[in-house]
This record gives sequence, C-alpha cells and structure tokens, in this order.
Amino acid sequence: MSVNEVKLKRATEAFAIKGTGPPTSRTIVLGDEDHTLGNALRHVLLASDAQVAFAGYSVPHPAEPIVQVRVQTTDKTTALDAFVTACSTLQNQCDILLEKLEETLPEVKEDRIKMEELLLEEGYGQEDDDEEEQDE
Repeated sequence: MSVNEVKLKRATEAFAIKGTGPPTSRTIVLGDEDHTLGNALRHVLLASDAQVAFAGYSVPHPAEPIVQVRVQTTDKTTALDAFVTACSTLQNQCDILLEKLEETLPEVKEDRIKMEELLLEEGYGQEDDDEEEQDE
C-alpha cells in the first residue's frame, strides 16, 4: 500500500435519524459518505425549499466515514420531509448532468458501463438486488 492509499473503516450504520422534540428539527446521519454529499445536500436544502430555516452538515472526524446533516424547518413541513425532497432533487440534478455529459462525451457513457460491470463482478450492488427480491 502506498502512502497515498488510505483504508477507511466502514461506517457502523448506513443511515440514522437523530433528534427529539418537534419534527421540524433533526440530524440525519449518513454512513460511508463525506463532504461531497454533505455540502451538496446542504446547498439543495437551502436553495430549493423556502420552508428550510437552517441546513448544515459536519464530518465529525476525518477517520470516521460519516456525515451528519442538520435540518431545521418551519412549522409547515418536517425536517425529514425536507431532507427526502432535497435527496430527490439532488438525484434528479445528477441524472440531468450525467445525461448531458454522456451526450457530449460518448466515452463517458462507455466508461460508466464498464465501471458498473466491474462493480457487479466484484459483488457491489448485489445487496440492493437481494433486498429488492426479499421485498417482493
């Protein structure tokens, strides 16, 4: 292993909602994520929902693979509803960006398909398929 390779431990929990009191204030913990997702969600929460009074995120420690997203809303919506809406908005924005990028640079689509095949060969994403089959 080279000096630049870092083996981060896996998060103990993939997702958690923390907070008591009114449903307008919650902290959402996302495992195996970092500043990239935290900052994007914070931005979407603040930019696209007038009912969000506060949105922030933190990474408690660089060696801990979690990001905590804090959401506070007005009484018209809950923090969790605002978070779910922001996640959906961010996913749609990423889909649009990827679509435009693949239209402009076809090799990006080829690379994405190759990466998806490699990940499937290594067993990534199969947990999601197994869970979907159990739900049916």
